Amino acid sequence: MKRPLLALTLALMLLLAGCNTGTQGTSTTVEDTEAPTTAPTTAQTETATQTATETTTSEPAKESCQYSGQGDDDIVQESGVCLGFDADQVYRNILEMTGSNVTKGPSLQSKSPEQTNPYTFDQFGFSNDSFQAVMGIAPQGTPSVYVAGYAQPQTSPDGNVEVNVVLRYIAKQDGAPAPGRTQNASEAEITAAHEFLHAVQFYQGSQDRLASNLRTDGVNLAKVETSLIEGSAVYFESEYQEQYMGREAVSRSVSQWSNSSAFSMYTLGPYVMGERYTKFRVNSTAEFEKLYDNPAVSMEQIMHNKMPSEDLPKDLTVEQGDDSVWNQYKKTTKGELFLRSSLRAEVSGDLAAAGAEGWGADRVMVFQNTSYADDYKYGYGWTVRFDDTAEKQEFVDIYQQWLDARGTEQNGMYVMDTEHTYRMVDIDSETVVVLAGHEQFVSQATATGNNSDVTITMTDSKQAGSVQADDDREDSRVVAAQQAPTRVVA
Repeated sequence: MKRPLLALTLALMLLLAGCNTGTQGTSTTVEDTEAPTTAPTTAQTETATQTATETTTSEPAKESCQYSGQGDDDIVQESGVCLGFDADQVYRNILEMTGSNVTKGPSLQSKSPEQTNPYTFDQFGFSNDSFQAVMGIAPQGTPSVYVAGYAQPQTSPDGNVEVNVVLRYIAKQDGAPAPGRTQNASEAEITAAHEFLHAVQFYQGSQDRLASNLRTDGVNLAKVETSLIEGSAVYFESEYQEQYMGREAVSRSVSQWSNSSAFSMYTLGPYVMGERYTKFRVNSTAEFEKLYDNPAVSMEQIMHNKMPSEDLPKDLTVEQGDDSVWNQYKKTTKGELFLRSSLRAEVSGDLAAAGAEGWGADRVMVFQNTSYADDYKYGYGWTVRFDDTAEKQEFVDIYQQWLDARGTEQNGMYVMDTEHTYRMVDIDSETVVVLAGHEQFVSQATATGNNSDVTITMTDSKQAGSVQADDDREDSRVVAAQQAPTRVVA
């Protein structure tokens, strides 16, 4: 059985050139140090640790307050600092919204800022050596990460599921100041609504059902799954405010997200676009599990509000050449959200959207040198197939702007530094390969094939150094040629 995702509620400061996100009652804050201070937007990072725990030395005692959570009829068992709302009633409201027949409730721990240990950024799976970072989807510096809440399931050997919800940075009800980030009563109530929807998902086995129905070949499963799980929770979070808090149900702003930083865009994408896609697919909160029974196939479908049968990924097979002198040890699909976020690192939001639209399929192959004499070096061969020739050409034109902004052209390559070097190879009418990473890999790798079948080989001789001109364009910098290139037309 697939281990369920840790339902972790985050928010990320958007880079909006001073614009306000307009989000009400967000759950947490992940502050991106490259961004100016703005209102946060709820989000989730799919690579967050599955075993998030607090390391406080003792369990905080429940304070005496109006909402004790200790009533005979309460199904949410509370502990920790005082909450300014009735958590048991919030959970019952969520159950009503789902139309669920679940009778169990989670335990709820609430922690003050003094009792909350900040997460370190490496717990969120980011590395400056990753393909994500090489392609520009990285914060500037080390951001401060605030996790306002999470829901964590535990399954016993007999299959019984228990859920623990933790709310963090809860402000004291007497109004006493606390250091750092705090959640007031309204913010904490919305966080609880979000996490309680996750608790219902765990009790009903929603994530296992979704996982069993997801397509596994040639798609970016992790982001699709996160978008459907978290998109539902953000949708409930918004609808809860309207139904039970007397607020307008405010959706996340797609236009503001589209102009956020590359790192913010990639992190927030499953939340912003997942919420919009949920609203596209369902007519009420009670229908939220329709998404899990017939899920989207790709991030492209989620980002463009398409049904699971529409615009399916195109055929694409990518293999390592037999004579590769570096070891290829991983092959994954990144999807349209990754492509758009990467473009956003160096071009405008509008150009990033235009360059990524028309994504048909992609595969990234990760190469590593096998020499024990050298420090490990990494290279990446990213094959992207588009829906048609026009979409591919639009990407090539926009990606050239990305390359010009990213590095200095040197003998057919674009170089930021030794570890951040780039070259684009034209394969066929719909397909290109982006070679990235260490200069040795980018300068010596070859990519050959046709629209649906590509071979990437790491050679022991320089391949870059000349330029392949596009007959229809005066700008000959777009695609760097390979030594003795092989072109196979389907």
